[in-house]
Amino acid sequence: MFEEIISLIKKYDSIVIFGHINPDGDCYGSQIGLREIIHALYPNKKVFITGTGCPRFFSFLPHMDVVSDEVIKESLAILVDGNDLPRMEDKRVFDCAAWAKVDHHIDTNTFTEGPQVVDTNANSCCDILTGMAQELGVDISPIGATALLLGIITDSARFQFVTDYSVSFERAKYLIDHGADTTNINRALAKTDERSLKGRGYIITHYKKSKGGVIYIVYSKEKLHRLQLSANAASNNINLLGNIEGYPIWCSFAEYDDGRVRVEIRSNGPIIQPCAARIGGGGHAYASGATLPKLDYSVIDDVIADLDRVLEEWRE
Repeated sequence: MFEEIISLIKKYDSIVIFGHINPDGDCYGSQIGLREIIHALYPNKKVFITGTGCPRFFSFLPHMDVVSDEVIKESLAILVDGNDLPRMEDKRVFDCAAWAKVDHHIDTNTFTEGPQVVDTNANSCCDILTGMAQELGVDISPIGATALLLGIITDSARFQFVTDYSVSFERAKYLIDHGADTTNINRALAKTDERSLKGRGYIITHYKKSKGGVIYIVYSKEKLHRLQLSANAASNNINLLGNIEGYPIWCSFAEYDDGRVRVEIRSNGPIIQPCAARIGGGGHAYASGATLPKLDYSVIDDVIADLDRVLEEWRE
């Protein structure tokens, strides 16, 4: 499954691992995990991770690397947890010498630059990379094991959304046996502060409901400033609206300071990825997202109407 990517890795002394815009636990964990896998296989190769990462985990997992433009240009780029070059956070990905990809999102068939491993049945990109480590017989480091387990836990919403529990738990056991730090992962995921509590209170008291059964929240940048929350932090609260009886689709719209709007859509039944794709996004069948150019309530109404239509068809 990984032969083509491994063959390409062998050709390059320098490798840069890129993650997507608005990195999450799976993106950040995949970058670290793949770096540790490559180091275990080829100790003399220089392997870098670029982007902002997830600072909430920096107390027990590595910070991101500072990578010069010169290094970028001579390196193999490996994209993780994202389906194409424009989705990568560090736009210097276009300047690399060659490209490869590992992803678990619905494939848009737009990545044509090099070998790729895409498994849409995997719960996370870290899930795929754990399978890679097992398949190649890698003695992965505790740091790598912790990073990969972080991605598996976060992208499956702590094993709530899993396609094959026997595989997921077997891979989690493999990582724990290799020193994954479950204590620090759980502490970091459980940690909160007063600003987060205010944000949670706002979403619980200000959500809206569509006629068809979609529950959603809209955050203007003015509201986020008053709550002292970033658009990303607000978006991470989306699952507070999840699993409410009678509302199998839930979503949020959060405005950045520059006017763009982060959209997150979730479902516990209807497939909502095509709805995200229609507004320029993508993702999983039941968990997708997009970025709108501005906060336009008529566009938001159109998105909700589209989700209502999907919900109606699912119920028929």
